[in-house]
Amino acid sequence: MTLVIAGYSYGDFEQESIYFASDSNITQNNVVMVNGFKKVIEVPIKMQGLSFSGEWFNGYYHKSKNDAVCAIAFAGSTLVAQHMINSIKNHLSELYPSYRNGKYILAMSCEGSKQLRNGDYDDSMFLSKHLNSLINADYISEVVEHSINAVLDRARKHTSMGRYFSAYEAEFILGIQCPQDRKYYLYKYEIVKDPVLGAVVKKAIIRRNTIAMIGSGKFKQSHFKSEVFEAALGDRIFTKSAHQTLSLTHAYNSFFGTHGFVYSGKRIFKLLNEAIDYENSTGSNIIGKPSGLFELQNGILKRVGFEQ
Repeated sequence: MTLVIAGYSYGDFEQESIYFASDSNITQNNVVMVNGFKKVIEVPIKMQGLSFSGEWFNGYYHKSKNDAVCAIAFAGSTLVAQHMINSIKNHLSELYPSYRNGKYILAMSCEGSKQLRNGDYDDSMFLSKHLNSLINADYISEVVEHSINAVLDRARKHTSMGRYFSAYEAEFILGIQCPQDRKYYLYKYEIVKDPVLGAVVKKAIIRRNTIAMIGSGKFKQSHFKSEVFEAALGDRIFTKSAHQTLSLTHAYNSFFGTHGFVYSGKRIFKLLNEAIDYENSTGSNIIGKPSGLFELQNGILKRVGFEQ
């Protein structure tokens, strides 16, 4: 199983970055199959280049430069999740600038009818000012949703997704700094049961005053959620509880020995490691170390914390 917690990090009340705190266990029936598995990855976003000879459009070409970068965290069925990650990577790395109905647009690789056709176009068209405004957080979130649905659509041709739903259960968190307004955005995707289609993806935007969690249902219970919420968004000064008992609710009390301001990602990372230590002490391997704290800032995803 998995536990990944993501949220917004602030400094002096200004939004600065997005953090992801993650374990690294891959397990089956409480047996650790592998640890050290990276569950937060950087995904490049690329528009295809436009090749012109004068005003004649020759076709698209693949650019090496990224136009933006996003971060994806995932949990659930590892094989299916990896297939969906590949779909997301493929879609985001091949976005085609085009022009339809008087507007500049981006078309995905699977949207051939929307892509630009060979022909003459005025040399005042397809300038940088027209293309640079096409990538934004909302559009990227829609491409990610489409990419996951594309895998589900293909799977429906081969099997009953309702009958084998557990094999397709997966969750994702998308983090991105919008190239347009430079603000940070988080989106959560969850594959849920559907009475007609068997399984569909459900997207939700994560607001600034909350956090996103994916992974084991055990950690989505209200008492753990409240600990996470307080750690991320509560008072900057924490005090230790006078009454402590060894339970899932109170096993993380040493975390509250932290004093002074520490940005929320480090608080959450400490809480994550408390949770891992407690679970492992009870014989549960659903989450495990090494754990990592990742930060998405100014278009770069980097690991800023690690515990073995």
